[in-house]
Amino acid sequence: MSNSIFRIHPAINFGRVGNSDDYYLAPETAAGEVLDKTSGLFGGLPIQPGTEDTPIDAQAFRDASQNVVRQAARYRIYAYDALQQRYPSEDPGREIRIGDCIDGKTITDIVWTVHLANKKNNNFKITSSNGQEEGIDAYQDNATPPLRNPSYGNDLGDATRRTRLVIDAGPRAIRSTDAQQVIRFSADSPCSHADAQGTIQPLPDYPLSFPGDHFDNLNPELGCIKSLGDLRIEAGTGRLIVAGGFGEAFSFVDASGEKPTLKDAIDNDGWFDDVADGPVEAVILFDDGSAVSATGAWFVSTDPAYAPQTRNVVSTWDDVFSTWVEELALIPSLFSNGQYNADYPASFNQDILPVFHGAFLQRWNTSLPAQGVQGHNWVAAIKPSDDPKAKIPNFQSLIRDPNASEEDSQGVKMPLALGDAQKSFLSLTRTQYFLMMQWYNGKSLESGAPLGAGEKLDRVVLENCLGGRYSPGIDLTFIVRDINLYQQQWQGSTGPLRINRKPLNYATSTQGQPFLDVGYIPLRSTQVEPGDLSKFMSQPWHTDYNSCAVHTPDPNPSDNNTLYWSWPAQRPVQVYPVGACTFDAQRKVWNLGGQVFSIRGDGEGAQNGTHTNLPQNEGRYQQYIDFMHNWHKTGFIIQGSQIKDDQGGDYGSDKFLEVASLYSANGDIVQPWPTSVTPTKPDA
Repeated sequence: MSNSIFRIHPAINFGRVGNSDDYYLAPETAAGEVLDKTSGLFGGLPIQPGTEDTPIDAQAFRDASQNVVRQAARYRIYAYDALQQRYPSEDPGREIRIGDCIDGKTITDIVWTVHLANKKNNNFKITSSNGQEEGIDAYQDNATPPLRNPSYGNDLGDATRRTRLVIDAGPRAIRSTDAQQVIRFSADSPCSHADAQGTIQPLPDYPLSFPGDHFDNLNPELGCIKSLGDLRIEAGTGRLIVAGGFGEAFSFVDASGEKPTLKDAIDNDGWFDDVADGPVEAVILFDDGSAVSATGAWFVSTDPAYAPQTRNVVSTWDDVFSTWVEELALIPSLFSNGQYNADYPASFNQDILPVFHGAFLQRWNTSLPAQGVQGHNWVAAIKPSDDPKAKIPNFQSLIRDPNASEEDSQGVKMPLALGDAQKSFLSLTRTQYFLMMQWYNGKSLESGAPLGAGEKLDRVVLENCLGGRYSPGIDLTFIVRDINLYQQQWQGSTGPLRINRKPLNYATSTQGQPFLDVGYIPLRSTQVEPGDLSKFMSQPWHTDYNSCAVHTPDPNPSDNNTLYWSWPAQRPVQVYPVGACTFDAQRKVWNLGGQVFSIRGDGEGAQNGTHTNLPQNEGRYQQYIDFMHNWHKTGFIIQGSQIKDDQGGDYGSDKFLEVASLYSANGDIVQPWPTSVTPTKPDA
């Protein structure tokens, strides 16, 4: 046995769908973080495959056939010498490789196992029975929302539902010494897993289940979902790389033979998509014949990252961190006995600047008036040496207080975005707001306690994902606020932020019998199975992404007709195309052109599938099916320094521009914010 402790990092990582076989690697730097003060390069960019940390440029979003390149997740294993007692860990850990000597033994191989599934159709609806989005509150007091696909019965545990309505690609195992192999999560790829000794065990009787096994596809032009992705080993490092699906959708009749519709932004019975999630496991083999398992991680595949460098003002990390601080004793010196410590110093770089940079960067994905642009630029320029009260004389009038009542939460405060679960407007988490107030009151340091490399990966990955507005979200949803999702006894060998995974006994798998059970339900203690993280998202993801451009607040306070954005960092609304920029030959700089909608269809006027006379419906296809046919045409937002121009230079680090859009028209004119709902004639 080894005396060292091994953990896979990141604890949760994200793949993103694309209709290309190619991939790049998920970012390992945080959106909104300035990586190089000289060049001004911001973090959040995915990584070129085959490199350690080389960021992609504008050419990498599409392959040679102009298909969208998938984002793959990269996993590493770190060794720790001591049990973890606090966060950040006292032991920063070190990454291990084949050939390393650990406790007097040499690592000869690492055997990885990943199991992916999609349970969206065998799950609850996002909205509660009264039609209002309630988020996790819908599961309070042992309640649950109505089921998706009710024609197949009202019991999630029913074997027919678990077989026909779940895409279960099963587990796949791979050795780190086999860097030439690509193993697909498809029906024609045999299942296998690594046992405790690291021996790969074939599973010929595992009950694989794909939509085509049970249904005729009513829309085969949208894909047939024969795979949930693939895995491989990174050459030269032994690290694991997992890529997800291809953005496909599959429609099927219900148990009564009725064809599905596609009319809801979130819940559409009779539709599969090919996102998925599941556990990532590893067994480390030594030259003396011994083996040890690493603490596992999780993989989630989801929508493409159309603006990877744009930071959310509230990220998934912020929600996860606040939950762990307040409920799982992550940092007792910050929060204990039900209250925050008034003497705890905030970190300007870790806690304050990300909020300001999030506001600053989202202006490139929205249409702000000049005063709003200037204000966002101004807060982003605040330095740790500045006097907060001199810079912001009335802090409470600028930042929305998450502790205030809904009636006091005004739509003129930051963040300028919508909230969730009966909250009209987005607010910072309670932890974020407390730390902001500490900084404002002079209780802050420039930088906080450093994280080890593995723990930094855990954080960075979640910093690049959407938080705050889980209606239902893009990457993960309201379940991140539920302590039952996590392994709560984190001190010791496990460490924090780990999913409360269910041990899977593959020896019990039988052909013809569904292997996966109902799995995790919010606010219950049931452990997490493959498919349980992504099942609370929109079904299919395309409809929610299309719809979440601009909206009036919901609930709507005092008939507020101002339009706000849902997810401007993850779902760009109004953008600056690189092709509209003009070059100033005298100053040798590029100037911005006009803004267009990120989703703008093809054709002109009424022939454009996104055309509407109603401002509240702009920036999206008017029929969901049209976006499903065209999602892959949507462009990407990237920093101008990563876009080569025809002058032998680039477009400048001071701009974030849309590239690689395949839409053939500019669509309707973008109106400046705020835009009131003032329809002048019937909508086309």
